[in-house]
Amino acid sequence: MFFQRLHIRALPAAVCLWLVYGLFLIAGVAQAAIVPLLPRMSAHFGLSAAQTALLLALPGLATLAVSVPSGIAADRIGARRVTLGAAALLCLSCVGQAMPSLGAVLTGRIVFGVAFGVVWTSGMAWLGDLDEARGGSGLGPAVTCSSVGIMLGPAIGGVLAEHVGLGAPFAAIAAAAALIVVPLAFGTTAGRRVTPPSRVEPADLPLEIAYFQPPVSDGPGAGGSVSPRVLLALARRPRVAAAAGALVVSGAVSSACQLLISGGLHHLGLSTGRIGLAFSASAVCYIAVSAVIVRLRDRAQTLKFNALTTAALALALLPALADRGAVTLILALMLTAGPRAVISTIAYSLASGQRSDDGGSDGVVFGMLNGAWAAATVLMPLLAGAVQQAAGDEVAYLAVIFPSLAVAAWLLAGAVGRVPQLRVGVRGWGGLR
Repeated sequence: MFFQRLHIRALPAAVCLWLVYGLFLIAGVAQAAIVPLLPRMSAHFGLSAAQTALLLALPGLATLAVSVPSGIAADRIGARRVTLGAAALLCLSCVGQAMPSLGAVLTGRIVFGVAFGVVWTSGMAWLGDLDEARGGSGLGPAVTCSSVGIMLGPAIGGVLAEHVGLGAPFAAIAAAAALIVVPLAFGTTAGRRVTPPSRVEPADLPLEIAYFQPPVSDGPGAGGSVSPRVLLALARRPRVAAAAGALVVSGAVSSACQLLISGGLHHLGLSTGRIGLAFSASAVCYIAVSAVIVRLRDRAQTLKFNALTTAALALALLPALADRGAVTLILALMLTAGPRAVISTIAYSLASGQRSDDGGSDGVVFGMLNGAWAAATVLMPLLAGAVQQAAGDEVAYLAVIFPSLAVAAWLLAGAVGRVPQLRVGVRGWGGLR
């Protein structure tokens, strides 16, 4: 009633759309901003390598837990309400991460994982409601905005932490999120969806976001559960297994870089600003390579190309193993960007079309791929951190390289001598995958 007396004018639909896009941008920045700050946070709070790895992995664990329930909540009480609640949680999580208390930071990391997963589940549904006139075509800019945020996050976080303070990046992100949440909360009303928006496939989302989407089956079992027998049958298909294996390596190397390379650069005396700029430069290379692979289309859709790229990604960390100077570590980081971009761009298209007679479909396959990538991004930092604490950096890098090479060898063995299968064109790329 109080806000009704203020006669706040409803925002135009176009303004609402761009504010929601801004929310996705802020979420992307918040996700990536912590990467260059990890070493300083570890030193500030006296964390071991394993504890630092847990700090990095906490949001992923929280997001995996809430993505499906948040989708159900969006259907029952409305995507707008759920998204606004998640946006408020995003603000609070950044406030917590800006605090000088370890307990507050850990709580903030968990709350951020909840908020990030909900935004990417219910936020897409709200965009579909806001953009009914165009049939859901307004979903694409959200992906672009998030990709830009993920690219800018390390640079913004590093520079602000270096010149203002360790909590400054999160305080700035919280303030920016609040500037978006307030007008969205009081300038919008609940809308009713007349027609469902066009479905957004995980292949059209950044990979850092795609695995938060629950798997959807459009086969006979749509809307229900998929039997373990169907999942096992799909996992045995060569193209599905190849895509999943490559994504496991991609997720493992990416998360290991965030933990080990950022820590190594910090120990060499690089400022948080320079570390952030290095990771942002890697993200630029990632996007550029992904754009090139899209142009190759079906020429990139082979098991052999997928396997060779996976091997190249595993070997990309060798410079960091041989010499852990600043130039070498940054070189290793840049070398991982290209293969990761290739794998993420072709993986979903490589595995698509694997429909099962028992109800499995692309939705189920994509869900399996998302889970494989997510598991690697959560488990590898924990493994690498524990190994680094027990045996040092060199063994920690080996703990990433050896399993990745084993997966690459398995993929190469499966690719050599196989009869070429039906290829499908590379889907449009949405940014950082």
